Amino acid sequence: MSSYHQAVANVSSEVKRFMEETFTKIEISGPELDPKSLNSTPLMLVSTHRSHVDYFLAGNIFHYRGFNTLRFAAGDNLTKLPWIGPRFTSFGAFTVERDTGFNRHYVRDLCFKVVDMIEKGETVLVFPEGGRSYSGAMLDIKIGILGASVISQANNIDRDVHYIPVAVSYESPPDLPWYAMQLKGKSWRKRSNILPKRLLGNLLYFGADICAFVPFFFARKFRKKYGAAFVDYGKPVSIRSIIDVLAKKAEKARDDFSAHRNAMQELSEIVHKQLIRLYRILPAHVVASYLQKEGNGSRNACRHYFTETIAKLESDGRNTTQLLLHSPEENVEIGCKLLKRMKAIKVKNDSIIIRNPALISYYAATIT
Repeated sequence: MSSYHQAVANVSSEVKRFMEETFTKIEISGPELDPKSLNSTPLMLVSTHRSHVDYFLAGNIFHYRGFNTLRFAAGDNLTKLPWIGPRFTSFGAFTVERDTGFNRHYVRDLCFKVVDMIEKGETVLVFPEGGRSYSGAMLDIKIGILGASVISQANNIDRDVHYIPVAVSYESPPDLPWYAMQLKGKSWRKRSNILPKRLLGNLLYFGADICAFVPFFFARKFRKKYGAAFVDYGKPVSIRSIIDVLAKKAEKARDDFSAHRNAMQELSEIVHKQLIRLYRILPAHVVASYLQKEGNGSRNACRHYFTETIAKLESDGRNTTQLLLHSPEENVEIGCKLLKRMKAIKVKNDSIIIRNPALISYYAATIT
């Protein structure tokens, strides 16, 4: 048993209890998995990324399902935090440097590092959007770490390399209120800026996460709840079952990373569609989408919008599980209640009035 697996095993029951007490509910949906079989082949868990909580929530769920030696691709804004960072790396996190994330040599070396991990039997949890979505929309899928699955498949074309798509949807992401501060810090800490601005940028960038997660970690003490969280995952997918890796190989490329770039790009497009379809749409997303289109509106008009939108979402293959549990009237009330709690809207009689356009945009982006 690896030190990483043991470290997670030592805290997994406490993490599970913490999550269950901090969120109003955690709902997990997906097919039965055979971890014994999957652990015997290179494996990735490929997840959406809306919050730092994803690491702990999704990671612990799959740990409980029998997946060994989980490794986590984590940004330096998490692994370099005081106390939290060293603890997180002891659980299997490895750092992805944000400032060098677009450097080809860095991405290539990181990719090969991950190839070694999954071929050693370590299960890598990767967030291929390249970071949390500050907008609420699904970001383009980056081929860097995800591409390790393609190279691993090419290394042994007769052996299956699997990935499992995972989507985590929150009613109230703990980091959401601090994204504006983080985005400013991200802009200011760029190497092209003067030193004082970079230092202030680092303060804002890392400080935003501290401001978000200190209250989160003490939520139980103050009996604060962060709404519901939903984890939806799909069946394991074999790389060789969806992509002809060898046929797409560029024979005269300078290295394996370049040689398999076409296959990596095809995989990124497939994964992007899978994650969009898995991501669970909540009533607040639809209410926000209505307000984004109409401006201030009415609950009655929003009910009609729900009926039309659910039909459209279903035809697009989106995950409407949560919406189908309630009538349009109930969905409007549930969505409005959450957005009121987030101080994104106020409701007066039949009227819905926008208070925070940025939050409305964030929730609406799931659909629009």
